[in-house]
Amino acid sequence: MWCEIDKKESKKAGEDAMDITPEPSREFEMRLIIWETKDVEMMDFEGTSDVYVRSFLNLDDDHLTDTHWRCKTGKASFNWRNLISVKSKMSKDDYNLTI
Repeated sequence: MWCEIDKKESKKAGEDAMDITPEPSREFEMRLIIWETKDVEMMDFEGTSDVYVRSFLNLDDDHLTDTHWRCKTGKASFNWRNLISVKSKMSKDDYNLTI
């Protein structure tokens, strides 16, 4: 915020005040498309892994794809869309997308 002080006789003194109210918060929808994974580490003792993708901006609102059970190659094929709600007035630290 700032403050300008002008003499009564100056041109600016007669101007209307500027509206500096903050812009209202708006909601948007971010669409994250997940097509495939590769080189996923095999974590099960049988040499397989259950592959899924989790994504979130906030820990409270996470999104999961379906699961490819007992994947042996580390490759999984998806056609999945995660719809994530985003508010325009979030702080810059709130925009960290984690996948």
